Amino acid sequence: MSSVESLISMHREDMAMLRTEAKQARKERQDSSREMDLALKELRARLSEDMPVVTSSFSVKLRAPIALMVTLMGVFSF
Repeated sequence: MSSVESLISMHREDMAMLRTEAKQARKERQDSSREMDLALKELRARLSEDMPVVTSSFSVKLRAPIALMVTLMGVFSF
């Protein structure tokens, strides 16, 4: 019976070790992800500063509604 108990205790120790390793790996991934997110935000900020401000013209704003109306008129004309 002691061999079964020793196997169970070894299994518990292994599972505890695996849990701590998994927690450590998760923490490292989260730290890495945070660093990458911050770097991406900084890059976006620099890119947005460098990009010219684009104002859409009146015809660009009306393109989608006009296309929708033309499509509906085409469908209803049949």
